Amino acid sequence: MSLQYSQLFKKRRKILPRAFIFLFVTLITIGVFAKNNWFPSMDALTGARTGWFGSELPSNASSSWNPLAAPLPTPAPQLSKEYIYAGQRLLAVEDTFATAIAPADLAVWRPSTGTWWVMGGPNSQQIAQSWGTNGDKPVPGDYDGDGKTDFSIFRPSSSQWFVLQSSDSAWAPIISWGIPTDFRVPADYDGDGKTDRAVWRAADGVWYIVRSSDQSSYYQTYGAYADIPAPADYDGDGRADIAVWRTSEQKFYSINSSDSSVSVVTVSQSSSQPVSADYDGDGKADHAVRNGSNWVIRQSSNAQTITVSWQDAADIAVQNDYDGDGKTDIATWRNSNGNWYIRQSANRNSLRQVQWGIPGDIPIPAYYRR
Repeated sequence: MSLQYSQLFKKRRKILPRAFIFLFVTLITIGVFAKNNWFPSMDALTGARTGWFGSELPSNASSSWNPLAAPLPTPAPQLSKEYIYAGQRLLAVEDTFATAIAPADLAVWRPSTGTWWVMGGPNSQQIAQSWGTNGDKPVPGDYDGDGKTDFSIFRPSSSQWFVLQSSDSAWAPIISWGIPTDFRVPADYDGDGKTDRAVWRAADGVWYIVRSSDQSSYYQTYGAYADIPAPADYDGDGRADIAVWRTSEQKFYSINSSDSSVSVVTVSQSSSQPVSADYDGDGKADHAVRNGSNWVIRQSSNAQTITVSWQDAADIAVQNDYDGDGKTDIATWRNSNGNWYIRQSANRNSLRQVQWGIPGDIPIPAYYRR
């Protein structure tokens, strides 16, 4: 036993110095690599990655440590902006990697004083803004493309559009567009993230649009005299589609902006009030009408039609995304008491009731974000 122990001790005496030398060299090597930034790393601020000895890595590199690893497939290009709609309304423009949007603000315009009253909420403060006079018509939209709704009115007496830009609190160029009897249908028809001034003329069925992308005039004949304009992003391409609701046939007729094809969708309900919006959250407007207190919605996600009874027939429809879940909420505003009745899609369709406004006001919910 003593002979074996002696031999084992001699072996350990030979191994230990070598292990210490190896450990010492390893620590020195690690120190040199660390000092010269030769280890694979990622910049915490920019996200840029480097490989061994500081070599730059392509954005689709699958591994920083294995130089022989195959690259990842080229990712799909990302939009610099995301355009958020509730039917024909451009609600907001978001940076692609921004956090979730805030809920829409409750707001009214008071014709007697020309004052906009915005209740505010998460990421948006309460505000009162004078803009317009009695006889004007509110035409809210994001005309400057900053992701905030601008205070804006149409003046029938002069056919002028007055816009107070949220980006710089300056007046936008005053544009005369349309006549007093036109339907005002502002929306983002050219997909540049800005609301375009637009009207539809029942007398000739022509859509008159000023494209914000280049300020050019665009004309499109579509619709008949008794139709009701119902522009919305039905094909999910980020642009509002020209569309009308024909009550006599219980059909929506639209031109898809993505491929210029014509779409005809039947919603079996007699109604003079289209309320198309994205109720199911799939990024496309659902064809929908309101008949009395019934909301009849053909969901674009599965082509199923649902009917929801909500509040009183005399209420004013004010559908929008009030809970920030990416789905339009069925909602009404009651002129007699200034109450909002919101069916919250994010909270099991529960009722949210809020008093904001007085009789005679015009409800104009949107993303003001002041």
